[in-house]
Amino acid sequence: MLKKKIAAVMLSAAVLAAAIPSVPAMADSQKVVTLGANLSEDQKTMILKYFGVYGEANIEMLTITNEDEREHLGSYIPLEQIGTRTFSCALVNPTTSGGIQVKTANLTYVTSNMIASTLSTSGVTNCEVLAAAPFEVSGTGALTGILMAYETASGETLDEEKKEAATQELVTTTSISDSVGQAEATQIVNETKIQVIEGNVVSADEIEVIVDEVAEEEDVTLSDEDRALLVELLEKIAELDYDYEEMSTTLERVQENVSAEISSDNSSESSSTSDSSNSTSVDINIEISNDSSSSSESNSESSSDSSSSTLSEDSILLNTDDSALGEDVVFDATDDAALEGTTTDTSDETEAASAQSETAAESETAAQTEETASSSDDSGLEITVSDSYSSDGSSDSSEDSSSDTSDTATEAEASQAEDSTDVTVDDTGDTEAAQAEADTEAAAEIDTEAASGTQIISVSELVLAPDTEEEDDTENASVPAGQNYLTISVGRTDLVAGSGSISLYNLADGSLIEEIQMSDTTKVVSESITDLEVLADYGWTEGTEFRIYLSSPLEPDMSYYVLIGDDVLTTADGSAAVQPSLDAEATSWQFDTDSYGIGLTEDVNGITAGSTVNGILYMDTSVSSYAVIDSIIVDGADVTGATVIDVNSGETDSFAFQITFAQSGETEIHVSYYDTVDVSTQQLVAEATYTVTVK
Repeated sequence: MLKKKIAAVMLSAAVLAAAIPSVPAMADSQKVVTLGANLSEDQKTMILKYFGVYGEANIEMLTITNEDEREHLGSYIPLEQIGTRTFSCALVNPTTSGGIQVKTANLTYVTSNMIASTLSTSGVTNCEVLAAAPFEVSGTGALTGILMAYETASGETLDEEKKEAATQELVTTTSISDSVGQAEATQIVNETKIQVIEGNVVSADEIEVIVDEVAEEEDVTLSDEDRALLVELLEKIAELDYDYEEMSTTLERVQENVSAEISSDNSSESSSTSDSSNSTSVDINIEISNDSSSSSESNSESSSDSSSSTLSEDSILLNTDDSALGEDVVFDATDDAALEGTTTDTSDETEAASAQSETAAESETAAQTEETASSSDDSGLEITVSDSYSSDGSSDSSEDSSSDTSDTATEAEASQAEDSTDVTVDDTGDTEAAQAEADTEAAAEIDTEAASGTQIISVSELVLAPDTEEEDDTENASVPAGQNYLTISVGRTDLVAGSGSISLYNLADGSLIEEIQMSDTTKVVSESITDLEVLADYGWTEGTEFRIYLSSPLEPDMSYYVLIGDDVLTTADGSAAVQPSLDAEATSWQFDTDSYGIGLTEDVNGITAGSTVNGILYMDTSVSSYAVIDSIIVDGADVTGATVIDVNSGETDSFAFQITFAQSGETEIHVSYYDTVDVSTQQLVAEATYTVTVK
């Protein structure tokens, strides 16, 4: 039934193409450009030239900040995946018909069909969109700018619930694509959405049946998590008011595009598998299909689609200056006509075909090269620079660089084949795949450093505290509450506090608790690490600790997330810096606090001997009845007697105290928490320790 439905979709799209030769813009609309806030002036110029609007006076421009992305995406995407910088840009042109047409450049994770389908969920019916970045980014942040640009250009305020559903759809699609591929993920999300909206399905049970049937029909296995995400999305869509007739042009086009892409990929895989199984001969016409007589059915369909484009001559998708973005740009579009003239792999295939004609051994090696490249393309994706939500894996975006590597490797292997006919095809393919991956990673590293203009100091080189992610690998690991500072340690002494910021968030609701500028000397202090044991634990010979003081101590039973901004640490001359937004190995910084803890009002000036400071104790009063500061140890010697603090009301889980330090030195304050079992029996419930250097 589903296959027939797809066929009907393709037919209706063809009829639509013949019926609508042009797509007029809305009468009261104007083109609106959104630019990522972290673009340099040269990068902004590059984008505007690519959009074909550089120098135009009647173009309205909006700046999209990282805060905008967090506001739109934070409910569904972890803050650490949104990142700290915004580079995605968009040009939006509302139209009166033709559905949603999209062209992307340098977006390696989000495809044009993903954006089109997602925009339809947001309530957009007819629109042209260009989405781009000056270098490769994931693209999941592009949706924010597109929606803001559309509302500005059209004068229409989109329904907030539908915009939330659109964001949820993007997250769901990208999650599913991690395991099944981009086209397959787009297909299953789009097809299930079509059936729910067109059939006015509202029952949760019916939605689950639709999901399972579509997955089975398309031979896609969904993980339990992805299935739950998709069902939840469709249940939300079912609750909203959608008119399928308004959405059909876009949804059917998307379904046609991804179906053709999957069919083409499967055909290519089948051909490659067949060829690799023959150890003595290779059918070149199957591998290289530039000759029209050997074109596959899917290629014929693609050619037909391109010739029946619904784009008008003045469409923004047809008037881009693709050369403005330089070489090796990843282009994608919902209409093949928008890709005419862009760089594709056709030249690579032609060169491979020429190489195959030299000798039978060379042909076999080249066939293996093609198979390896095909397998690499279908394996997933690798995000070179993520301006937002991202996932691990290898990338379709590396297709161009992989092809270049494959060509080089093909020539080398062909030469080897001339010297020896004893070639292990599988090993050759594996070796080339590994080399292609290594070269791609190296190119990505060069690109990111070129984009930043400085040497990147990886976040993985830093020691962040507090941190509970690796504490004995135990579930629900936590740190004591009460501490009023964070620390960043690094195994070098040439770094200083930079111009970036550290932001502390409540992980549960995404709310910002405090943002601290590293240049604020009243909040940030650094000192060399001289403790040999500490250096030995880190595996360093030298090091520096940066302490960032908070306005309020860490509260009990909380989940925190710390966002590290670019340039929080730099060399004095700026030649090297911590830049998480351009760091492929950037790690998240999050931690949980315990119900118990102790804190002092310590600041950058430190605590001196003889001074009295305020403190706070945290405890779970449902379990504990009182706390005891039972020891104060200075440089290994006990200098105080026990101090008992009773909790009378039991209505609070924190209380204040004061403490006067009698002498300088490394001071350790130890607290024990007890529960009174009966009149004569006390049971130790928890302990907490606070260590401070008294000057």
